[in-house]
Amino acid sequence: MRFLSIPAAVLGVALAILFFNVYGAMSRPSVPLPVAVVVGQFAPGVEIGARVTEARHGVAAMSYVPHLGYVGVPQSKTPNTPTGRTVNFSQVRLLLDQRTRSQASPDPAKARVDAVELVTADAAATDDITALITNVIRRLPREGCLKTPEAGRLRQVHLWATPNDRGGIAVINDFYIGTPTLEHGPYMTNVLAFVGKFEGGRTLRGNYTDATCTEVEAPPS
Repeated sequence: MRFLSIPAAVLGVALAILFFNVYGAMSRPSVPLPVAVVVGQFAPGVEIGARVTEARHGVAAMSYVPHLGYVGVPQSKTPNTPTGRTVNFSQVRLLLDQRTRSQASPDPAKARVDAVELVTADAAATDDITALITNVIRRLPREGCLKTPEAGRLRQVHLWATPNDRGGIAVINDFYIGTPTLEHGPYMTNVLAFVGKFEGGRTLRGNYTDATCTEVEAPPS
C-alpha cells in the first residue's frame, strides 16, 4: 500500500507547485515594481499598460505623433532624485505598440501605453538619474550603443533589466570623446521604461548594437 501511495503523493506535490506557479503569474503585476517606481518618480500619473486617457492628469499639452505615440509635458515632482535634486524633464512620450502607432489617429480611450520615454536637456542630470535607477533596481547596467541617422553621431545606452527579464529602464545619452562642440547643440538624455524582455532596437525604437559606442567608433585594426 505504501508503495502504491507514492505516485499519488508525487502527483499532489506537482499539482501544488503548478497551482502556486499559476497563481503567482496571475497575481503578479504586469509592470515590475522597480519599473513602475521609476516612472512614477519622474512622470507622476503615468503608468505603462494604462489607457492613454488615464494619463491626462499627469501629462499637459498632450498630442499624437504618428509612428511614435502621445507626447506632452510631464507633471513635475520636487525633488525626484536620491540627492534631493530635481531633474526637469521637458517631454514625456507615451509610446504605443507597433500595430497601434501605425494607425493614423488611435483612440486614446482604447490605446494603451506600451512604454514611457522621458527627455531632458539638463546636462548634469545623468548621474542623478542613474543613481535613482541603480538604487531601485539594485544591479549594475549593461552598456550598448544606438546609431543615429546623422553620420558620426552615436548615443550610448545603459540598460538596467529586472529579474526574469520582466522589464527594465534604459538611459540614453549623446556620446562623445573629449570636449563637446558647440555645433552639436544641446545634449539630450532619454529615459525609457519598458516591460517584457529587452529586444534591442525593437525595444528602443532605433538602430541598436550590444557593442559600446567606443567600440563602434574605433576604426578597424
